[in-house]
Amino acid sequence: MCLIAEGDDESCSSSNVSSCASLSDENYSKLLQAFQETHEKANRLVLSNNRLKGLNSWLEKRVKTLEEELEKSKIDFEKLEKHCKNSSHVYDSLVCENCENHEKKVHYLVRTVDKISKGKSNFESVLASQNCVFGRAGLGFSP
Repeated sequence: MCLIAEGDDESCSSSNVSSCASLSDENYSKLLQAFQETHEKANRLVLSNNRLKGLNSWLEKRVKTLEEELEKSKIDFEKLEKHCKNSSHVYDSLVCENCENHEKKVHYLVRTVDKISKGKSNFESVLASQNCVFGRAGLGFSP
């Protein structure tokens, strides 16, 4: 195809028609190749865009659930804080008394376990020092 501008009637004369056609074929092939490359890139971008949209929607849902959990946790924390403020004075003395009683019990149990473990080790050493007698016949042995 030959492009003729206005007032340029002689630009595509019979001798130049073949050169004009070859220029348009070259331009067409270059344009077609550029279009194909652009089309491939656009398709890759569409796929990437769709994947990222899916990821974005999943992340938005996850953020929403985490924000809801955060709000619930804040409410629970405030309730617990109010409860602790109201009841801390009542339980302070009881907690301290219970702690002392439990510490005494722990010390008693530790001492008891020490005694038992020492007794066990002594018993095992006594058993280990005994000789085993297989033949009990003689010396007043009556079966």
